Amino acid sequence: MAPERVRGLLASATTAQLVTAHETGPVATLLPLTWRPDAAGGLGSLIFHVTRVNPVWREPYLGDALAILSGPDGYIHADWYASNGETPGVPTWNYVTLHAYGPLVIHDDPAWVRDAVGELSRLHGYDDGRVDPAAHDRLLRAIVGIELPITRVEAKDKLNQNRTPEDVAGAIAGLRAAGGDDLADAMEQVSVPHAAARSELVDDVRRRRGVPRP
Repeated sequence: MAPERVRGLLASATTAQLVTAHETGPVATLLPLTWRPDAAGGLGSLIFHVTRVNPVWREPYLGDALAILSGPDGYIHADWYASNGETPGVPTWNYVTLHAYGPLVIHDDPAWVRDAVGELSRLHGYDDGRVDPAAHDRLLRAIVGIELPITRVEAKDKLNQNRTPEDVAGAIAGLRAAGGDDLADAMEQVSVPHAAARSELVDDVRRRRGVPRP
């Protein structure tokens, strides 16, 4: 996945499965998040918070944590491919995913937690300044902040880039008809130019070898 796609997915993600390893085994926790970019050009940090009763922040960790961020995904019907009428194939599942790794940093500091919660509230269009200050402070004392400074990512766009432009166009049209606009948009951005470049390369190789286009 291109660096700009990685940053776009980090910026647009609203939740992640935070996976941590402990002596008792792995734990997965679905959490809302915000992404704080790194001014120095790094990958930045993922910001979470949990209630104090959640053991994930208290149990010792074994190694780095993993945050699994999911983009759009969906079923691709084989009949959507233009080539399927002549050569029936099989359906597939397209998806966008990103795995972010890094050490967990626990923030049990009221000011840090307040900033993190306010940042998340603003991201979703809510002004938490409307809450009574005493009640707000009481609620903040019940949660703990978690930061995952991202040290590396593994990201993948699996979006039919290996298909012909005609097959990609058919899949996009099928998705839009089925209400899968988010996945169709991702394919427009990634698969359409990739499939076009691949088709042009294949045609060029055929021309050089004197092989007619099928």
